[in-house]
Amino acid sequence: MTSLSSCTTFVVLFICLAVQDASTVNSNNEVTVEPHVLTESPVWLKKPCRRKDPNVNKCLKETFQAMFPYMANGIPEVGIPRFEPLYIEKIGISKGHGAVTLVGNFNHLYAHGPSNTTTKNVRLDLNTGDLDISLLIPIIKTESMYDLKGNILLLPLVGIGDAKLLLKNVTTDVFMKVKFPRLPSGVEVMEVIEMKVNFRMSSCRVHLDNLFNGNKVLGHTVNTFVNKNALEIVEELKDNIGEALAIVFKKIMNDSFGRIPTKFWLPEDS
Repeated sequence: MTSLSSCTTFVVLFICLAVQDASTVNSNNEVTVEPHVLTESPVWLKKPCRRKDPNVNKCLKETFQAMFPYMANGIPEVGIPRFEPLYIEKIGISKGHGAVTLVGNFNHLYAHGPSNTTTKNVRLDLNTGDLDISLLIPIIKTESMYDLKGNILLLPLVGIGDAKLLLKNVTTDVFMKVKFPRLPSGVEVMEVIEMKVNFRMSSCRVHLDNLFNGNKVLGHTVNTFVNKNALEIVEELKDNIGEALAIVFKKIMNDSFGRIPTKFWLPEDS
């Protein structure tokens, strides 16, 4: 049933931009390998948010809200690809205890809907390094290949094939610890040190092809059962999925904001 993990995998992923090479930061809080960064402010950045502005959280909320539709096409000049649809090469799932036990992978994941994300809230505390973002995605449609084996609420699930999901009203809360290292050139960027991801949704529809080696009767039974119990199954997988998503999204955030200098969106106060 970890197709549901695919569900949520996309839930937060829209929060960021997918990129490839991460930078290296030394003990002096300096990036030792300089990535290709933006040299001009992105068009979606209407104004920078001042760190000492009492309304900085409101400003950052507007910044993130403006980002999602624009970033659907990516920023090819610095290697940030489009994320509408969002592509993830592989997501591994491993849960070995409880009412839901699953092991396997989702490969070549595509999610449609991230560019329609609404930023509900942003909170930045520069003293503690906390950056929290709450997002709402009305609809997410996903396609992927799956390879799963396990049990969902005592019902066995085994299969390899195509997976499709339809998620509605997905709320994602992302809690981060961040710092602001400098590149060798002196340009400051943002780095995520820690991340935790929580999520919830109003509904989740799932279809897994080729369950039990194509047995249509068993496949129909399992798909029907999964859909009737989707939210309960998601709740069972919540911690496992959240940990997996945090690993993926932390890299995406670092690869992305390691290429967008803070002087364009969160400059230091003079």
